[in-house]
This record gives sequence, structure tokens and C-alpha cells, in this order.
Amino acid sequence: MAQKIFNNRSAATLQIGLLVRQGADPANFDGVVYFTLRPGETRTVTYGNQQNVFLNGVVISTNFNGDIYSKTQIVTVRGSQLDNLLNTNSIIDILPISSDYVMFARNS
Repeated sequence: MAQKIFNNRSAATLQIGLLVRQGADPANFDGVVYFTLRPGETRTVTYGNQQNVFLNGVVISTNFNGDIYSKTQIVTVRGSQLDNLLNTNSIIDILPISSDYVMFARNS
């Protein structure tokens, strides 16, 4: 199993789906792990198994202040900016920027 810490740095409740990769190839999919982050909440999320420790993407959605927001980001090539953000960091911060929710990543 793998795990990451997610921080919601926004005033909105976020529904998040983590797309788990099967093995090392981004073309292979192993399922989705869904969770909700309340405003300001930090949560450790476990996903995958011993063979499937990489993430292939993320879906973020919310209904906040009269607007419905949904964003999907999917890795297609190993070593891409999104692949590195999701798979080389242990902490993912989600911040509101303008009308978007943006992920920033770091290690503890």
C-alpha cells in the first residue's frame, strides 16, 4: 500500500478521486480511491497495493458558492510534470487560485 497526505487549503469541500496506476506504465489502470476533504482538512489517504504504488491522475470537484467545479488531470507519460508531482512527493496541498484549484506538492 502507498499513502499521501492531502491538505485542503480552500474554503470549499473537495471531492477527490485518485486514479491508481497498475504497475509502472501510465497506460494501465488499477482503480480509483475516492475521498472528501473539508475546508482546511488534512488527511492521509492510502491507495494501491505492493505492486501498484503509483498514481495516474486525480479528479477534483466541488459545488461552492453557486458554482460547480470539476477538473481531471491524467498522466500519459512517465516523468511528466504531473507524474512527478503525484509520485515523487508525500504531501499534496490543494489551493484555490482565481477560479481554479491547483495542486502543489512537497516532501515532509
